[in-house]
Amino acid sequence: MSVVAARVYDDHIEIAADSITISGEMKRTGTFSKIEAINDMIIGACGFCRETTLMWQFAKTHKPESATERDVLTFVVEFMKWKKDFGGEPNMENDYIIAYHGKLFEVQETFVNQVKDYVAIGAGMYFATAALYLDRSPKEAVEVACALNYYVSKPIVSFAMKIGE
Repeated sequence: MSVVAARVYDDHIEIAADSITISGEMKRTGTFSKIEAINDMIIGACGFCRETTLMWQFAKTHKPESATERDVLTFVVEFMKWKKDFGGEPNMENDYIIAYHGKLFEVQETFVNQVKDYVAIGAGMYFATAALYLDRSPKEAVEVACALNYYVSKPIVSFAMKIGE
């Protein structure tokens, strides 16, 4: 569930996310961040909180060697191995958006794509993508998704990274 939206501007990257967590048919809001600034990266996640928390833990001590699709893929594969050794599922369950060294990447399992304009992931991605297409900011895109999708809810959290960081 959730939504994470991101846009690459001339001088910075902005990423925003909602804060919903769902257990069965119960929702909580504002209790879990879907986006974190960790170890020179901004990582947004949509999917299972259990995997997201493992990604936050892994990212504290690991990062891609460089800001390329290949090195981000290596980072993801290392995470999957680490997660399996930790006792988790060996495959990637969540989708991620990762900003690193002024570049933006979308991650779906072992597919890594550098994004040069905008992207959204999660349950609210269609509404957020439409808003991004209409030149709204990631925060505004998440706000649209919060208004129109019942699996997305405020508060909205956002981070920015300068190009070249």
